[in-house]
Amino acid sequence: MLKKFVSSVIQSKKTKGIEDQLKTKLLSKVPFLQGADDELIQDLASALVTSSVAQDETIFNEGDQGDSLFLIVDGSVSVVSKGEEIAKLGVGGCFGEGALIRQEARGATVIAIEAVTLLELKRESFDELTEKYRKVRLRLRQLHERRKAEDIGKSIERNLLSNAPFLSGAGADLINELAVYLERKKYAEGETIIKEGEEGKSMFLVENGTVGVSKSGSQVAELGPGACIGEGALFSRKPRSASVTALSETSCLFLSKGAFDRIIGRYPVFGKKLRAIHTDRS
Repeated sequence: MLKKFVSSVIQSKKTKGIEDQLKTKLLSKVPFLQGADDELIQDLASALVTSSVAQDETIFNEGDQGDSLFLIVDGSVSVVSKGEEIAKLGVGGCFGEGALIRQEARGATVIAIEAVTLLELKRESFDELTEKYRKVRLRLRQLHERRKAEDIGKSIERNLLSNAPFLSGAGADLINELAVYLERKKYAEGETIIKEGEEGKSMFLVENGTVGVSKSGSQVAELGPGACIGEGALFSRKPRSASVTALSETSCLFLSKGAFDRIIGRYPVFGKKLRAIHTDRS
């Protein structure tokens, strides 16, 4: 009985300490906490766990399976994707939400720039909290989608503009719209991306890696970053005319048929360039 009482007192003090940190340091800096009432702060404080990370220590790696998100109380972190720093986050920064919102593998590696104090929210607590406070999930989803679009937009400019003829002369409006609709998917060496004879529901842009195109089991082409694949079935409304397989670890950006139709409707020059690629391949 005494042990339970002592444990309860310790937990209460920890929760009160986290609650104070949320109110004094994070409330005005964390987007999904803006306007939060005392009840939400109390519930969140009771679910969060404090941890400390030493300078240069990796918090998680790109590709890891994740089951928590983190808030930065003190210090700063570097967010790295494919060996390149894409962001720095300081006090009030939130990261790791994608693993909880969309159950994705970690999209980047996060490393402590200096000694960092974090508040961690595990999946089970996250699910309970966001079931009660739906607005928190909505705001986190919006944060994640905005970050995803920014990351893909940078990748288009960095990896695709110089390699993809159909994107030559693309303006900021087109790039921004593509970034909103494109989704990233990674494939292991030997994994099938497109299967000959299937219905075409999306097109793909090769972001990194190499793919092989085959017809009736025979390879007819090898394509790398900047290549467009799968657009033919969206134009012709016919089954896939070839199979595409990852020849190495490959990252693709895919565009659903609905998004494809919307974008080529709004940007006819882009549509004409894609159609020209399809015509040349036919």
